[in-house]
Amino acid sequence: MARGRRAQSFVRSLLELLALVAVAGGTGVLIGMALAQLSDDEPTTPVATTTSTPTPTPTTPARRPPAPAQVQLRVLGAILRPAGTPSGRRRQRARLIMRVRAQNSGENSVTLDDPILRVGSVRIRLDRAANPPETQLGTIAAGDTKSVTLRYELSGDATPKVTRDRRARLDIGGQSLSLRVRVGAPVRPSKATTAP
Repeated sequence: MARGRRAQSFVRSLLELLALVAVAGGTGVLIGMALAQLSDDEPTTPVATTTSTPTPTPTTPARRPPAPAQVQLRVLGAILRPAGTPSGRRRQRARLIMRVRAQNSGENSVTLDDPILRVGSVRIRLDRAANPPETQLGTIAAGDTKSVTLRYELSGDATPKVTRDRRARLDIGGQSLSLRVRVGAPVRPSKATTAP
């Protein structure tokens, strides 16, 4: 009997500690009720508490909302071109080139953020140097369709993963598109890079 009381006392102490922690989160009433049921000789009355939640302060800049369902996106094709130079091969560099079509079937124009390429857990931003503004999706007028060629510069572990899996994902306009990648011929070095 004494063992049972000690065990009950231990459990009660543990529940009281949890009740103190839970009161801060606003769930103390439920634990208080559990304490009342646990003890026959010392009834505990649950005490309702209210906590005010502070108004969150924004710590990150406001993000543009994703494109509504009125925009249909489609990857028309993707090719991976490994580096052709010895230094590029050592750094596992490659260029992923893909053709993307976006159709706005809504009544309002929609502005899309730059698409992000995902290879496993690696996120790769659009190569701005290889994608001038006229080749980016940007704003699509109501009822308009836009097709563009996007270029991404890969290096490190992303290149062998795409080469092996032949797959990647494109995050754009609140959508995540799966794409099959064809591996093409290595990029030939330009005369400017091979000159002594």
